[in-house]
Amino acid sequence: MVIREIKEADLDAIADIEVAAFSRPLTRDDLVSLYQKPVFRGFLLAPDDGLPACYALFLTAGGAADLVSTATAAHARRRGYAMRLLRESLYRLAVDAVTLEVAVDNAGALALYAGLGFDEVGRRPDYYRRPGGRVDALILRWRPVPQGSA
Repeated sequence: MVIREIKEADLDAIADIEVAAFSRPLTRDDLVSLYQKPVFRGFLLAPDDGLPACYALFLTAGGAADLVSTATAAHARRRGYAMRLLRESLYRLAVDAVTLEVAVDNAGALALYAGLGFDEVGRRPDYYRRPGGRVDALILRWRPVPQGSA
């Protein structure tokens, strides 16, 4: 198993995971645009077969980062891959804070982020469109634990 920075050659596989994971996925063109930004950092986890099982896309600036998108391929879910990838990504980013938005009804993602130490810092009412209406987004923030803290 390997965790590495995303390469342009990975974008097709990431686009496929996006389509399977989200009702409003990032397109390949969106991914290329993100990838080409100087502030882009992306990581993926690939098991022994070499195909990406999950990924995390960040935009970084001024010692902080925003998690733009993360998802796990359907065949690779419930194996702890996302936790491993995000934990390693947070370490490699070496930033003072990471912020993200997540739908209030996404229980799996909320549990994942809580397990990584993200805290709720805000809410965007009616942010995500759903077939049955809109749901709020929670704004979550992660900060590294200072060395010497328990």
